[in-house]
Amino acid sequence: MKFKSSVISVAISVAIFLAASSGLAAQSLLDLPGLLGMQQTSAQDNPVKVEYNVDFHYFFDLRNFEACDDIFMTTETYNVARFSPSAIVRFDQGRNVTHRLALGVDLTKNLGANPTVQSTYSDSEHEQSLRNFDLIKDFFFYYNYRSRMGKGTLDLYAGIYPRTVLGGDYTRAIFADDLIYYDPNLEGVTLKYEAPRLKAEITADIVGKRGIDRVGCEMISTAGAFKVVDWASLGWAASYAHSKGNYLAYCDTDVALFNPYVKVDFGSKSGIQELSLKAGAIASYQLDYSIINDEGAGDKVHFPMGAEAVLRVRNWDLGLENTFYYGDNQMVYRSSSYADISSAEVYSDAIYSGETFYYTRRGYPSWYNRLEVFWQPLNGGFISTRISAIGHFITPAGEDENRIGPFVGVQGKASLLFNLDAFRHPRGNADEGRRVRQARQARPVPDGPVLSL
Repeated sequence: MKFKSSVISVAISVAIFLAASSGLAAQSLLDLPGLLGMQQTSAQDNPVKVEYNVDFHYFFDLRNFEACDDIFMTTETYNVARFSPSAIVRFDQGRNVTHRLALGVDLTKNLGANPTVQSTYSDSEHEQSLRNFDLIKDFFFYYNYRSRMGKGTLDLYAGIYPRTVLGGDYTRAIFADDLIYYDPNLEGVTLKYEAPRLKAEITADIVGKRGIDRVGCEMISTAGAFKVVDWASLGWAASYAHSKGNYLAYCDTDVALFNPYVKVDFGSKSGIQELSLKAGAIASYQLDYSIINDEGAGDKVHFPMGAEAVLRVRNWDLGLENTFYYGDNQMVYRSSSYADISSAEVYSDAIYSGETFYYTRRGYPSWYNRLEVFWQPLNGGFISTRISAIGHFITPAGEDENRIGPFVGVQGKASLLFNLDAFRHPRGNADEGRRVRQARQARPVPDGPVLSL
């Protein structure tokens, strides 16, 4: 039965891709404007188009944290590839408004994780779900509304949609780098606005629906920046997560984090690609209403505070990025002092989605430094590659603490991201986008259904 369901799932994903490549779906959807109460005069004025998109992500991560006995991360190597085809029904309402409905599938493979011939020591490595017929990680489907308002663009996403729609500059205390590979989709709503001087977005993500084993959690995140002058901007990133745990390990936790910052970039003035400094505060509010101590009193409110600075230097596609954080432990409920009160699993991944290094493991203000040297040969609107080496350093331990630091581990990473839709509808480079649109407008428009490739 498992083999049959796998074949059916693969067939569905292939059908999505083939349907998007044909004009048959457009035949039945040509009356969509009429159903919406809009008059369609011709295929050129208000066309219903059937498009397709293809996302491909490759992620390599070699981790060595033996220097800290794998406390912050486990020493291992990841090779992950994900292929995400999708079909899109697009309707242009006039010249400034676009509606899109998308349906797709994520095919994900941890390269090399194939089932063993027999189960000798590990049943998990013998699982037949590791076969290539069982690569479907998730289906996604969403609605996207886009409105062009003067020099700005307003976007609304609702449903299950790729995390790559987020464009804010989030501190790694909020979102870890590898979320885009291991949790590639958001489930909720995102509203974002982009203009030459202002960018802002807000997202409501349903992280989990509470159950017997499943942790219930909702998260709101937001980010934005206002360009004061060409080389300086004021920005923010913030998140709020609320979790009630599961029915076996109850909690009632609020975690809010705010990161206001100032960013300056002297790259254009110095003749290189980037020379920027981003500096700001990291302040959070954390409380579990369900915790009752031995004296019958509730848990106290925690206000971890800190400061973070990120320096980026890049030229000839080679770069250096150094992130320095000094302050309190920003993941209070990961601490061992709370492990006896409530299940650690309740707090670990539901309310904390940032890098584990912000769980400083120190009962006093301490520092963490992340140094990355990278090469980014391709960084266009539709394709991005990056090869990097990263070192992690923390405050050395005191005499009565675990003997780790200052060096705790190193990573070697490589990534490739490709998005076909960003190639067909470029937005980052205004001149390139204008050139592509003018070339398309020069093409003859056929009568009847429109297939956009």
